[in-house]
Amino acid sequence: MSTDLRGELDALARTQTFSPDPSAWDRGRRARRRSRIARGAAALAVVAAVAGAAALAVRPGPVAPAGDVVNDGDGAIPSVIEPTNGDFEDDWAIGRASVALGGNHLVLVGAEDGRYHRFAVPGIAVALSPDGYRVAWWSGGDATPDGDRILIADLRTGDILRWAHNRGSGARVTTLTWRTDSTQLLWNGRSEGTAAAGLIDVTGPSESPDIEGRYGSRGIPSSSTEEVALPSDGEVTAAPFLRVPADRGGTTGERVDRALPTDLYPDGATVTPVGWVDEDHVVAIIDPPPSDVVERPRLAVFTAPDVAESEWTWREFLPRLPPEATSFAVDLIPDLDGDPGQELTHDFGEASASEEGPNRVPYVLGGLVALLAGVAFLRMMQKQA
Repeated sequence: MSTDLRGELDALARTQTFSPDPSAWDRGRRARRRSRIARGAAALAVVAAVAGAAALAVRPGPVAPAGDVVNDGDGAIPSVIEPTNGDFEDDWAIGRASVALGGNHLVLVGAEDGRYHRFAVPGIAVALSPDGYRVAWWSGGDATPDGDRILIADLRTGDILRWAHNRGSGARVTTLTWRTDSTQLLWNGRSEGTAAAGLIDVTGPSESPDIEGRYGSRGIPSSSTEEVALPSDGEVTAAPFLRVPADRGGTTGERVDRALPTDLYPDGATVTPVGWVDEDHVVAIIDPPPSDVVERPRLAVFTAPDVAESEWTWREFLPRLPPEATSFAVDLIPDLDGDPGQELTHDFGEASASEEGPNRVPYVLGGLVALLAGVAFLRMMQKQA
């Protein structure tokens, strides 16, 4: 069948003449050009789609908490704390805070959203109350209207209490410490070379327990005031405590220690208490000697020395603390349930540390590259056409 068809076509070509339409060649060239332009547009669309997909892949997501907030939804301490820059705020009514960072200015981390709030006040002797609703700092003794004052901001109302702590004595405040009920603030300092101390009650006059003035005013007393967690003033192998003598006599208290785990701190560590979770558990900044393998400093919650050694517990969390992070709302740390994997902090996401918008430069550059590539491709197609 195919042989007969070939023969007939050959005979037809020898006996018939063919006169092509003169415009056929032009129509063919135009169709070929349209085909190339269509292919170029499709390629440009592909390039734009790829560039857009890449931008979406690298663009940071919206600011939002990651997972459920621990501690009954009342807020939490963030799992990562970093010093950040940004604009200063004027409104102190930010709600509950979880961490206070000192230094040249004061930074508070929101307990419910992880946002960082910066205030143009000196971050000297900063103390965040255990419940996270008040923050206190010393003005630094400058010549401003608030000079040489202890200031206490109520983070619910935004009101600020200005306390003339030294009554003209010129005392320099070195530490501020809240009682566990967040109503009394103990300050320590130096005045003309001698120690000075005082107690501020933010709720009004009340009876002051003897333990602040008699049994270690530098430390943080437990809720019962039976024990005081002391700073170690250097690297130690045991966290120092004071216990009120049974007869309530004397003026210094009985020194007791709580040994540090030797497997974690074979060379000891500096211990700085920051609060009590409950009567039996204290929270402290633990800073072991510099090491290439140890992330320091970090927080730890551990049992006090009055607890039987057989029931001692030790939980580390929040490694790589910046030195500015010195005060924490310890009420936000949940009670230990015995589970070594229990979450003690909350991941609010990286973007919560800054209110600045995402960096759009990579997206703009990517769009320009895609556009230029598309234009060049179309011009090449036109020239070949």
